[in-house]
Amino acid sequence: MRIHIERLVSPNILSDYCCRQVLSLVLADQGFSSYDLTLVLTDNRYLHHLNRRFRGIDRTTDVIAFALLEGAPLPIPNRTLGDIYISLPRARSQARRYRVTPQEELARLMIHGVLHLLGYDHIRPGQVKIMQRLEEKYLTACRRYFTAKKAGGYKSNKGLIPKRR
Repeated sequence: MRIHIERLVSPNILSDYCCRQVLSLVLADQGFSSYDLTLVLTDNRYLHHLNRRFRGIDRTTDVIAFALLEGAPLPIPNRTLGDIYISLPRARSQARRYRVTPQEELARLMIHGVLHLLGYDHIRPGQVKIMQRLEEKYLTACRRYFTAKKAGGYKSNKGLIPKRR
């Protein structure tokens, strides 16, 4: 698995290592650990442009995911799932609004984006509940990771990814 990260804005909210840990957690748990993806961390203006151009919605958004395998029968090993674009300024403002850390909000947006790449959606009420349940499951793991990291744990590359038994 390769996770390519492009940072078009600064400052950082999470290191590349932590971003990869969050995304790898979801991919491994969902059975897609051999797939690649790209994460682009950018600004509101760029997300507004993408939202208008590809979704016909003339406003900014927090995260957009472009699945390259949409409609393809999965799994196809060693393939690229697609691209996730996240607005860092939007992540920061949403963190203040939701009273969470910017790190947690960025993790939530990455989880949301990768779930979209894997075919999950939130158009119908049943889909909303499934995505929310999965987001909370992965966010809980991320909270434990961030807490342990802040307390001095996870100094090696143990990170979020559990060992398969």
